[in-house]
Amino acid sequence: MLSVTASCSSSSESTLWLGQKLMLDLRYYCEDGTDEKHCKTPVTAISPELEAVIREGKIGGVILFAENLEETGQVVRLNYQLQSIAKEAGLPPLFVAIDQEGGRVARLPDAVATRFVGNMAIGATYPTHGTAFSTSVNAGIAKSIRLLGFNVNFAPTVDVNLNADNPVINVRSYSESPEQVAEMGAAAVSALQQHGVMSALKHFPGHGDTHVDSHTGLPKVEHDAATINAVDLLPFKHAIEQADYPAMIMTAHIQYPALDDTTFITRDGEQKVLPATLSKKILTGLLRDDLGYNGLIVTDALDMAGIAQYVDHRDAVIKTFNAGADIALMPFAIRNPEGIKQFRALYKQWIQAREHGELNAAEMDESLLRILAAKQAYKLDDFIARPLAQRLEEATAALPMADNQQLELELAEAALTKVFDKGVLPLKGKHFALVMPDEARCDALSNALKQYGKGITTVCMSLNRIATQPDLSPLLSADALIIGDITPQHSMAEMGGMDDLASWRARPDKAAIDRWVKSLTEQAKANQVKTVMVALRTPYMLSEYRNVVDAGIATFGYNVTISQTPRGEVAEGAVFSALAAGLLGHIPMPGESPVTIE
Repeated sequence: MLSVTASCSSSSESTLWLGQKLMLDLRYYCEDGTDEKHCKTPVTAISPELEAVIREGKIGGVILFAENLEETGQVVRLNYQLQSIAKEAGLPPLFVAIDQEGGRVARLPDAVATRFVGNMAIGATYPTHGTAFSTSVNAGIAKSIRLLGFNVNFAPTVDVNLNADNPVINVRSYSESPEQVAEMGAAAVSALQQHGVMSALKHFPGHGDTHVDSHTGLPKVEHDAATINAVDLLPFKHAIEQADYPAMIMTAHIQYPALDDTTFITRDGEQKVLPATLSKKILTGLLRDDLGYNGLIVTDALDMAGIAQYVDHRDAVIKTFNAGADIALMPFAIRNPEGIKQFRALYKQWIQAREHGELNAAEMDESLLRILAAKQAYKLDDFIARPLAQRLEEATAALPMADNQQLELELAEAALTKVFDKGVLPLKGKHFALVMPDEARCDALSNALKQYGKGITTVCMSLNRIATQPDLSPLLSADALIIGDITPQHSMAEMGGMDDLASWRARPDKAAIDRWVKSLTEQAKANQVKTVMVALRTPYMLSEYRNVVDAGIATFGYNVTISQTPRGEVAEGAVFSALAAGLLGHIPMPGESPVTIE
């Protein structure tokens, strides 16, 4: 690769400084010109048009999503192609990034890499296991994605979840305890980086106490300075102080008036407090100067509403660079040939901003130095140092890793938490009624119960079909009723594909589902049917059912894998295997909720 010194010395005459500071998403591209809102052709190999963007723009990084990733061989070939394009163009190797947090946020197919249960499940094991699962899970993730050619993981999430109504973080957080989050986060960083994957601690300075999702709006945290210092910042400070400090820290599109109450005028003429992503006081004054962070600062996606709704593409990049960000993530979505033209026009405007003094040239060169040094330190060019055939053979032979699949089950069992029990556990009987969020979870729990209990039969109703199945008698005549809740309600992409699209579109909203479930639990109680409520996502909701159900269990996850078999689609998952074993008394429920459940 280019030497750090030589690359930077000529940066004022070239566009390397700019291209290396941009990380593009290549989710979809439509050569036929389909408009960006309707273009849904996934990029699974790089077309000549996109290759030209990387070459001419001297692009420094890309982020890949589930749409780009089909199976092991295709992922390896795509990432090998990306790095080969950079090398052939005489560019530094690319950051090739992924959001593979585990649990709710994981982009790779389950047949390629183990998803694991997620951070709050890891948090539930902390009282017994400390940081052991944080270390082993992230090591497992790193080994998998490194084989595929990824060198950056936008993880771990170290937001301290203080808000039960947090729509975007919730189980992505380890805990409501800043000290525990700090320990588990630092362990995750170390595990990822010791296995050659750059970590990106997120979301600075903290997204844990919000009730607005920055994908759809601009949240505000009203903590005072003392609370921010003791809670929100603690996991970041702790990680920065470690010898193996995070290679990257990701910004949050969140207002923190106690840290910076500077206002700006939005594209619609409103006056707003600067979000952290655009704040020099927060990114440079706090993160760089006060906390002493010397790694790379990467923005959260700039196409999220928390930024894009208020600032145009040109100004968002200029403002975040001036604030101190090294890398602008997803500054513009290229979806068709017209998008390429628009991106090139924006690129020229960013170059002109430096030429006209709107961007500080010395700061841009200093940022480039950090980027190139990080690429050199993590040896990003190693992936194509071996032939593609060898990389393909290594990955296909190893993935999915059996050790990771076993570790996923061990985590699910260790995290299983009995929040309350009025004497009904373990369950007795042979016939169980299930109410699950969808057909996939019905199938997964039914299969697991039958595996652990001889002669067990089940009947299951999908919450997406309650409008078409009003007869409750099958649910009220069982030996026990088991209800699985996902709060907030999950999306079509999370459902696993076993409910058809029509039923998903026709499903009642979450409020209607909650009313139906509460009515069902009241009828079950009146009919003396033993009822167990299982929180498959956020555990806070169990407090609403303490008086009407007999037991409450938290799993902190709900992942299933769909397999094609001669008898059709079959769903299974570590969470549901652990849940079935725990319900029937085959294993204990040793987890402890890392958040307060009233």
